[in-house]
Amino acid sequence: MSSSRVKSAERVMAVLDLLGRTVTPMPTPAISAQLDLPKSTTHHLLNVMLRSHYVAYWPDRRVWSLGVAAFEIGAAYLRTGHLQHEGQRHLSTLTATTNQTSHLAVLQGSDVLYLDKREPHGSGIRLVTDVGTRLPAHLTAVGRSILSRMSTEALSSLYADYAWPRRTSVNVASLSGLIPLLDDARQRGYAVELGSTTSGIECVAAPVLTTDGTAVAAIGIAMVAGTQNLDIDTLGAQVLMVAQAFSSSLGYGQRSVELVDQHATG
Repeated sequence: MSSSRVKSAERVMAVLDLLGRTVTPMPTPAISAQLDLPKSTTHHLLNVMLRSHYVAYWPDRRVWSLGVAAFEIGAAYLRTGHLQHEGQRHLSTLTATTNQTSHLAVLQGSDVLYLDKREPHGSGIRLVTDVGTRLPAHLTAVGRSILSRMSTEALSSLYADYAWPRRTSVNVASLSGLIPLLDDARQRGYAVELGSTTSGIECVAAPVLTTDGTAVAAIGIAMVAGTQNLDIDTLGAQVLMVAQAFSSSLGYGQRSVELVDQHATG
């Protein structure tokens, strides 16, 4: 490989690293200055990365942020190892606690991918959430719980020119229709879906968070409407409790404890 290609690759990685470490999107001049690159080179790199969705551009503010492809790579890293392995015991706990089918899913673009599931003993009900299944995230409880942790800018980028597919008569047909559902999920701590994936099936899910509060997955339950002994709010609280334990096992909450310890000893 030529030295010029290696240098270009290094610059791309530097851009990704910079945008990944910043709290707010950055304008081109700031990226150029931070990386000590000519503005023309920075502009070219960003546009190449934009075409592959590794960065996103907000024309109204003239700033750049990480794109959906960068998020998918992070999610892929987690699901190929510790995430799925760690999720097994939490799925078992959730199914034992609620006596419902539990599942673990991650976001892939505008879909959710189901990684694992547990079914209660004696269950003869066949659900569409088999391992490996992909469903539109906006229709599912697991998807909505992950989406509820995303910024307005990230959601706008994800759903730009989206076709909004439907599976039942219970439908969400626009981002403006999805936002209230995500607000509700954020307030509750868990998302509820009533028949938008499969008629007669109800789902409750909560996000799984890593150290920095990013939702890398969701854990939830699915059941036939009217067959559960507990109401949705009680089931939601149980799902949230297991999701919080799962998040703790991935390091969520440890950063704030470390900061308190550093302040106390400083």
